[in-house]
Amino acid sequence: MSMLRSTPSIAPESIASMIIDNRNVVHVAVAVILGDDGRVLLAKRPEDKHMGGLWEFPGGKVESGEDIRVALSRELREELDIGVATFSPLIKIRHDYPDKSVLLDTWVVSGIQGEPKGNEGQLIQWVEKECLNDYEFPEANKVILRALQLPDHYMITGHFAEKEALFNSVLAALDNGIRLIQFRAHWLEAGDYLRLARELSSCAQAAGGTLIIKGDFSLLSESWCHGLHLTSRQLGLPVKPEKRHSGQLLVASCHDKAQIKAAEAMAVDFITLSPVKATASHPEASPLGLERAKMLTGIAKVPVFWLGGMNPEDAHLARQLGARGIAAIQAFWG
Repeated sequence: MSMLRSTPSIAPESIASMIIDNRNVVHVAVAVILGDDGRVLLAKRPEDKHMGGLWEFPGGKVESGEDIRVALSRELREELDIGVATFSPLIKIRHDYPDKSVLLDTWVVSGIQGEPKGNEGQLIQWVEKECLNDYEFPEANKVILRALQLPDHYMITGHFAEKEALFNSVLAALDNGIRLIQFRAHWLEAGDYLRLARELSSCAQAAGGTLIIKGDFSLLSESWCHGLHLTSRQLGLPVKPEKRHSGQLLVASCHDKAQIKAAEAMAVDFITLSPVKATASHPEASPLGLERAKMLTGIAKVPVFWLGGMNPEDAHLARQLGARGIAAIQAFWG
């Protein structure tokens, strides 16, 4: 039985009273508001306020003991004069300012009730998802923007004997809605791996997906390379990777706090945290367990995907506990 599914009584801890690194963490509810047409509602901070003129996702402080859905509903009514019907967790991310730290408890909300208006004099605007990068956000909101652009499933390819089997399995995953794929084939010679990776990357892109590959930092100079997944050993190298092409993703495998911090120093877009549970691909590795995975996710300042024994049913609880989603081989590989 899945460890995550067998512990439904475990809920995210109250963040309002958390103390991390000897400073109080302010619990903030943040709403990514989706309209019926898929556009996102942004608000512009008044010019006379801190970080005035920047666009942001609406929200506000969660009161002590307040349910996050109640807090979101209250803030959206006060700021925008709207109600919402549906709440879905997106990500929890901590951001440190010079004088305080905030935990941005971010939810995607939809089913808008009423016509939004800026009750506090703020400018509001509906924006197409693909245009969000054209807007200037506070630094704390940029991780939310990245999380919103990522799917909640990250497939890692499993073993294959023939090229046809590889492509058939990847195409089947794309047909089933998988949009983020890591090509893992450590048994291949480097030249054979890269030849397959180039062709597979083009195939994934044509179907609306993104292929992440493994290998040397120099691969980021290749125009066909849409993303590079670093091993934990690569995090200790003195040379930092540099993304060369628009839209490239940089990812890293992490297993502890030191590796998370090293990955952040390399400006990765997201990390995988593993193994959360026991896994057939790495039977020798001791699983982190739910509580430690939640703690490590809580200190990360980039989106986190849980890896190791994950099933599709685990994605919702992983998001409730702060992760962006799950990564897996067996759960997604046909």
